[in-house]
Amino acid sequence: MRHLLQNWDRRNNRLCREGMADCEAFLRGRLAERLEARGVGVPTWAWTNLLAHGQDQDLRGERPPPWTAHRAVHDRWHTARSYLATEVLILARAHGPLVILQERILRPLELDLAVSQVTAAWGPNELVAHV
Repeated sequence: MRHLLQNWDRRNNRLCREGMADCEAFLRGRLAERLEARGVGVPTWAWTNLLAHGQDQDLRGERPPPWTAHRAVHDRWHTARSYLATEVLILARAHGPLVILQERILRPLELDLAVSQVTAAWGPNELVAHV
């Protein structure tokens, strides 16, 4: 019995650490990268996470990765997000601080996309057009 409890504790601790790391990635705007690194499918809405939670320097540094054959699908998503990051920064410079744009527009948009069943089938072009 003691051995079973120790195994359960180790498993539970690992799951808690994973959950905390997921939360941290979400709040830093890096959920898509976290899911990619784990080999988990990245939902459409998660590609807006950086826009809604990232710092100015994060959005400025957003560039699509170099093309590789095995990353072709995700490269399209990174390219779309890079384009959107540039557009968000332009809007923030013209209409006020990034944090206000995030609080009033991008975080509510991220939530709307997350709860919508329609967006699950979207590709990068549909996401860019909607955002």
